Amino acid sequence: MATSSLNQAVFSLPENDRRGGVALARDFARRAAQRCGYRGHHEDVVLVVNELTTNAVCHGSGHPVVHIFGGEEQVLVEVVDDAAHAEPPAPSRGLQLVAVLGESWGVTERAGRKVVWCELTA
Repeated sequence: MATSSLNQAVFSLPENDRRGGVALARDFARRAAQRCGYRGHHEDVVLVVNELTTNAVCHGSGHPVVHIFGGEEQVLVEVVDDAAHAEPPAPSRGLQLVAVLGESWGVTERAGRKVVWCELTA
């Protein structure tokens, strides 16, 4: 039986194979959604992680890190990279998908790093 407590999981993409790291991030997202007992669609979490991580690899800078905070009713996905400015990413089909799957999403800056986030609800 899943609990309603909030859990956190963190995944750093490998420095030597960031594109291959996106596939690892998808696996990480699937396990994190299951581990936190999220009652929504786990594949939605996987798709959001895929899109945000791909954007960080292709358009961000530095070393991307995926944070997933979750419980039974909601999951918050954050993908952090070393970009100094939190400018909104260019519109894309992937971000349109994120907007459809998520309750809300956005871009912010934390400690000089760009954070693109999406909240999903069950």
